[in-house]
Amino acid sequence: MVIDFTTFGSGPAPTPTDPRVLFDALPQRAARYEFLRDPQGQVLQTWYDRRSEKDLVVKLNTGGGKTVVGLLICQSSLNEGEGPVLYLAPDPFLASQAMEQAVELGVEVTDDPRSTRFTSGEAICVLSLHRFVNGKSVFGLQGDGRPVVDVGTIVVDDAHAALATVREKFTLTLSRASHEKPFDELLDLFADDLRQQSEITYQGLTTQDSSAVAPVPFWAWTRRIAEVTAVLNKLRDDQDLQWSWPLIKDVLPICRAVFTSDKLEVQPPYPPISKIASFARARRRVHLTATLADDSVLVTDFAADPSTVGAPITPTSAGYLGDRLILAPQDISASIKEAAVRDMAAKLAERVNVVVLVPSHHRATAWAQHAQITASDSEQIGAAVARLRKEHVGLVVLVNKYDGIDLPRKACEVLVLDGLPQTYGGLTRREAIVLGDSDEMVNRQLQRIEQGMGRGVRSVNDHCVVLLLGPHLSQLIASPRYRSRFSPATRAQIEFSRQVAAKLAGQPLEQIEGVIAQVLGRDPGWVAAARGALAEVTYPKSTISPVAAPARRAFNQASLGQYAQAATHMSEAVAAAKDPAERGFLQEQLAAYQHFVDAPKAQQTLVKALAHNPSILRPIEGVKPTRIKPTDTQAVLAAGYLANTYADRNEFLVGIDVLLDELVYHPSQKRVPVFERALERLGYHLGFEAQRPERATGNGPDVLWATGDLKYLVLEAKSGATSDKIWRSDVAQLAHSMSWFQETYDQSCSATPVLLHRVNTLEYNAVAPPGTRIITTGTMAQLGDAVRKATLALADAGSWSDPTAVAEQYGAHRLLAQGLAERFSVTPRSH
Repeated sequence: MVIDFTTFGSGPAPTPTDPRVLFDALPQRAARYEFLRDPQGQVLQTWYDRRSEKDLVVKLNTGGGKTVVGLLICQSSLNEGEGPVLYLAPDPFLASQAMEQAVELGVEVTDDPRSTRFTSGEAICVLSLHRFVNGKSVFGLQGDGRPVVDVGTIVVDDAHAALATVREKFTLTLSRASHEKPFDELLDLFADDLRQQSEITYQGLTTQDSSAVAPVPFWAWTRRIAEVTAVLNKLRDDQDLQWSWPLIKDVLPICRAVFTSDKLEVQPPYPPISKIASFARARRRVHLTATLADDSVLVTDFAADPSTVGAPITPTSAGYLGDRLILAPQDISASIKEAAVRDMAAKLAERVNVVVLVPSHHRATAWAQHAQITASDSEQIGAAVARLRKEHVGLVVLVNKYDGIDLPRKACEVLVLDGLPQTYGGLTRREAIVLGDSDEMVNRQLQRIEQGMGRGVRSVNDHCVVLLLGPHLSQLIASPRYRSRFSPATRAQIEFSRQVAAKLAGQPLEQIEGVIAQVLGRDPGWVAAARGALAEVTYPKSTISPVAAPARRAFNQASLGQYAQAATHMSEAVAAAKDPAERGFLQEQLAAYQHFVDAPKAQQTLVKALAHNPSILRPIEGVKPTRIKPTDTQAVLAAGYLANTYADRNEFLVGIDVLLDELVYHPSQKRVPVFERALERLGYHLGFEAQRPERATGNGPDVLWATGDLKYLVLEAKSGATSDKIWRSDVAQLAHSMSWFQETYDQSCSATPVLLHRVNTLEYNAVAPPGTRIITTGTMAQLGDAVRKATLALADAGSWSDPTAVAEQYGAHRLLAQGLAERFSVTPRSH
């Protein structure tokens, strides 16, 4: 035998590292991956040129093929020797989808992080974030003594959705139901401090009031940190806490803690992501995101480099997207009822697949008679999506799933968003209360809505009619303030859809259904116009809030015990905040850091913060109530408020619909804070001065209206009541608020006690304060009807900023202050 030694040493042909060349070289890819889409090729080329930068953001439209891009980046990095390589999806469902696409591409993947194929850099490991970020992660944790798995490259798919998972994993939740003794022990530990903040809220915790949300003051938390640590450390091996305790125990002194009636939640201000050492040490981190412009959260939560995050990788055009018609039927005609839209959707479902996204099981019940499938958990949703992609199913309802599902082609030709995504945890509900309608909270909401609207257009060849149900969703496309924050492609489709809606203004639902049929029938005129609307759309420059980087630096310093440095950085974040609500919340965090080095100064900072945001923690010495009184006539104040709040007729009408929708009595206690805020805003709409004393000072009524001539309405909201009786405790609370009024205001002022409750029948032993009025379900409807009629008249005349016109309409609909309470309320009735 003769050996040809000249063949030795040359080795196999070089493996391509350029991801576009790599794609062409994949021998086993499925037929549907015949070629890369142009936007995919563009971002892959730019990534390849910049691949040595540690934190890179790749932006593609929803449905733009981010998963394929991510997998090719992973394989390119493997071929270049930058492994092991990890591909992270926000949840198990998306991880399984990525695995399927990898197999179709012909890329070797594994879901076993212990696989030698992964650790040796020969296969991509695809995991959900749940398996990567947890207190028992097989990748090891910083400082826990276990070896840390080396990872060279990490690609995070749907990074904005992934961040919600990361926050959840860095949150310790102590359930009252399963840990009653330690829960009660900790509640007792902070009882005095919680009562100092709000006696009523504390009572809610002890009486199972699900609307109660009580943050633990930072000074009480740090004072009792040894006792807290002792209680929680005993539970370190508990089935639930073992996944979170190791992640937060080292930063426990700077965590925020919130009690609800059924849980204690503990969470650091930002995730200490360095605990996941494999993530912190990775040489390449690539974040795949949708197209929202604000990427600040990648800096605050993932500790990403703001300089590279601020220079995202995007295609040259953002117009590569399937066509959508986005309509809010109730915005087109006020006479259209939700039930009629549901009937129309059911009729459309006889011919095409209709998918309905709802925020809760309660909302899903309205669709029960029409739905072929209602799915809520991951397994049910996965099975429903598989059926939709394979065949005509009809109408499918998915509960609280606004992201992470692909419904291309005929899988979903009509998509209905019925209601806004809701926040359920104590910490997120507290943030919603404190931040309200701040830019940060609105951006979070819009991100999920945009993700939801993108479920039915997964490529340029897809089409979908999107119907928005309910006034809150209508407001998002009616208000220029909200529309401007959507991605450019979605915003262009909304603007174009609004031109269509303008042609349909005031038309019955049958006319809207006819236009929907044109879209679904692929009317050539529609297709050309829809594509033309996207022709010139480009990606925006990414925005990084000036708050993000200093706030993250402050947290990093505080987690090391460097509290003075943390306060310095946090002061920079406060100075950079423009929104008052956000500034006040950031000042609260600044005070928490200052407390470690200068407790009196921390309390002074809180006092200053209250001027920006009255919903934050109250100082130890409490807050003195401020008296309110009108500064002008009712009509002048109302016209001024309306002019400053609403830019045009449509925004005015939709805004009133949103307000009145929030003022509906609802059995969910978690909606009570929304009702109270709306009640305060109704006062401003009517031309009164208004405040929420209980929220601002921990004492007094839920809402106080100053109606003029030294007259006031003391308003106690029981909008979540389900009983057909008014309990003794409810009228006792109203009596306490009246006592507060008499102590706060002098004898020249008079107040009418008003209880907002679905009924006016008192429990047998309940005694209402003298002169009490009850706004029942019926009289609230009458009040709402009067407000709506006055609004419509002012909108049609374009005169909502004219005090004379406002006075005329408010007089015509009996909304002037004199006798207002008596007109829209009834007296209590004994049992």
